[in-house]
Amino acid sequence: MTLRTNLLLAATAVCCFTALLAFPMDGFATNNKCRCITTTKSVIPPRLFKRIEILPQGANCREIEIVITKKNNQVVCIDPRATWIKNVLPKLMKSHRKVKESI
Repeated sequence: MTLRTNLLLAATAVCCFTALLAFPMDGFATNNKCRCITTTKSVIPPRLFKRIEILPQGANCREIEIVITKKNNQVVCIDPRATWIKNVLPKLMKSHRKVKESI
């Protein structure tokens, strides 16, 4: 192969890789979606919690998600930056550890 052919092949490869990396990877997978479309900062009293899920950021979603299922089975997504949830989570985790240790 000539030098010109090699340069043309290299330029084509660079263009292909650049185009491939420019696409968001969320568009290629079918189930790559965040569970929470909207979030709220509204305070929900812990006595109404039936279940709380903390979903870390990863391949499925680029945001940390906090999903609370209330006792009436209503599902609410909480903004992880809300100040009240930052105060409630350590207390819940501490009480959960105490319950786990007593078992």
